[in-house]
Amino acid sequence: MIVGMKKVSPIGAVEHLSKLVSFQTVSGCSDEVDTCFDYLEDYLSGHNLHLKRITSDGFPSLFATTRPTTAPTVLLQAHIDVVPAKATSFTFTEKAGKLYGRGVYDMKFAAACYLQLVDDLKANLGDYDFGIMFTSDEEINGKNGVCYLLEKGYGAEVCILPDGGNDWHIETTCNAVWITRLVSEGVSAHGSRPWEGRNAINNLVEALGEIRSLFGELEPFKNSITISKIQGGEAINQVPDQAEATIDMRFTSDHEYAANREKIENIAKDRKLTLKTVAYVASRNVDTSQPTIKEFLDIAAHLHGQAITKTHSFGASDACYFANHGIPTIVIRPNGGGAHSDHEWIDKAELLKFYELIKTYVIQTTKVG
Repeated sequence: MIVGMKKVSPIGAVEHLSKLVSFQTVSGCSDEVDTCFDYLEDYLSGHNLHLKRITSDGFPSLFATTRPTTAPTVLLQAHIDVVPAKATSFTFTEKAGKLYGRGVYDMKFAAACYLQLVDDLKANLGDYDFGIMFTSDEEINGKNGVCYLLEKGYGAEVCILPDGGNDWHIETTCNAVWITRLVSEGVSAHGSRPWEGRNAINNLVEALGEIRSLFGELEPFKNSITISKIQGGEAINQVPDQAEATIDMRFTSDHEYAANREKIENIAKDRKLTLKTVAYVASRNVDTSQPTIKEFLDIAAHLHGQAITKTHSFGASDACYFANHGIPTIVIRPNGGGAHSDHEWIDKAELLKFYELIKTYVIQTTKVG
């Protein structure tokens, strides 16, 4: 539907970012996420945009376009969900040219830029062909956000997704991600007579040791493993009959992933463990010679004052879903850091420079007629 114009007061990217940080949009916290989406939808409804709010399995998304289409020329994408944090992290602060708060860098700054863009172009939005996609589940897998929307036919000729490529580097490759749950079943017994039971924790720990040995020393640009969660047992004087662990594994290529997955599945089978995939993301390769990406990089180099260089990401983002649908995706962001930590920050001047990059690219590439 197209939402009619209503009177709104112009708000800059920094002011929008301050407001967005205040919403405690931890993945899965539906009330806070819905309130944030109300804010986004309310603000965008003050502009001549085609708006659609979509929900999949309780996770909301918002798709807004300047023209009646599900596939604009340029799509600006951002997720507004964040990882858990203490309450004080949701207070926006500014100090010595840096902006602090949960999500300022990952990645509410992008959402703030998009909101300012529609306001700056408000008088002539119909002259351009671009869209905005906000989602709320990237931090837990993106299946009900970007993945769901693309499968429903939403898309673009090119997508800008500033969720990587730190400090003005464009992300051209990224690790494959495989997150699993490993479940061990045993037989309970009294802690004084362990020979009468079968300890599920012992079996699990030994399996984890075998899996861990496949990765060697943990270093950049190599496969890595993080045993991120482990639990088991019910009582302090009982042989536990169940235990489980969550394992976060990153692989430098799809080939490395496939080879190691087979080995890990064999370890689980030999030890009679249940292996369940929590999330999988394929590795990604980007051809920067594509015209839509090359033009972006030329504009970015001019605004940044030097050529944009390539980088490899150890993590992953929703960009993988766009790649699966053949949509070129630009992953780059300004100077900042501390994502998922209590000291997350973004450089204020760099944020404003990044906004000018987005604005210039949209104006130059999506003009209609």
